[in-house]
Amino acid sequence: MINLLPNETKQQIRAARTNSILVKYIIILSFAATFLVLASAATFLFLLNMEEIQKSSTKTSQSSVSQPSVNSQSTVARDILNQQVSYSNIIMSIAAALPPGVILDSLLLNDSTLGAPLTLQLHASSDDDVSKLKDSFTPPLFSNPSVGSATDDKSGPSGYPVKVTVSVTVNKGVAQ
Repeated sequence: MINLLPNETKQQIRAARTNSILVKYIIILSFAATFLVLASAATFLFLLNMEEIQKSSTKTSQSSVSQPSVNSQSTVARDILNQQVSYSNIIMSIAAALPPGVILDSLLLNDSTLGAPLTLQLHASSDDDVSKLKDSFTPPLFSNPSVGSATDDKSGPSGYPVKVTVSVTVNKGVAQ
């Protein structure tokens, strides 16, 4: 097939074909942009509606909770917290009560030892330090301190040759 059209006409036909393709792309892009704008607007309105529903249900649930039930729940929580035992407070109180020259060898703490006599194994550097032990465990933290026998213990820690057993009752106030 021989093309006998002049060059200027050929260029016009090519330009027309390119223009028609560009117009199709512009129409498709405008439809896509319109769809995205409408989808975004619908999503925004849906989220606003859900937020209003959430706020109204929160107000309804808050108004339905009665004051006595809140008070009873806080009373239960307070009772549970009052029963809580802080063993670290007990250990720190015992450590603070020990006079200088006395170290703690063994200590057994559990729920049954609170309010009951607790036996402490101690080591002292001298007999003078042993005599200070009974006065160091004072109320209101401790009650009924009694110093047991003091024996020489060569196998004990270096610098603490005297082994002492002390029985003391840890009061409940120390544990909280």
